[in-house]
Amino acid sequence: MSAIGYLSAFRLYGWDVLLLAGGVSLLTTLLKKTVLKHVSGKVYVFIPFALGILLFAAYRALATLSAEPFTTGIAATLEGGFACGCAATLYYAVYKQFFGQGADGSAQKRSAPVAPLLEGFVPDEALDATAEALLTGAAGKTGEALRAFVLETLRAAAPAAAEAETEALAALVANFLAALQKAAPDAAADTTGKDA
Repeated sequence: MSAIGYLSAFRLYGWDVLLLAGGVSLLTTLLKKTVLKHVSGKVYVFIPFALGILLFAAYRALATLSAEPFTTGIAATLEGGFACGCAATLYYAVYKQFFGQGADGSAQKRSAPVAPLLEGFVPDEALDATAEALLTGAAGKTGEALRAFVLETLRAAAPAAAEAETEALAALVANFLAALQKAAPDAAADTTGKDA
């Protein structure tokens, strides 16, 4: 995806979600380097979303000075928290694509924005190809067709993952791709190396 594509995707979120997503990104990085450095890579996929829900719930509780985000507004809290997780993942994808460097100091190959979600599930040698296949193959698909496409792609790319893990990851990736398509329909179908 190009820089314009990423900016279009970020335009989908409000200022509060973008600020909280920055905090989620920082907390996720801190947890990866300290407390959770020996945890399986599969856990890292879900951490931004869990932290996003927690931070968004705390933010909404402070903003309203009530317990409404935990009771009657739980659906809005979960939706906002998921948006924070999506935006944090986009921050990470932007960082890796435009600023990331390999161990030898050379710039890394640019990858699709969905690649960070696949880390730990898909083998490293197939990660970029799978992420690119998901990004380009999702163009024009919505709802159940998108979920089915993502699930089949992930089953082929990560055969070692348990079925429950694959289904949870497929739901997460499908929602992420749907958000990308909603934010920038043309940019979501963009290939990563052509226009950057």
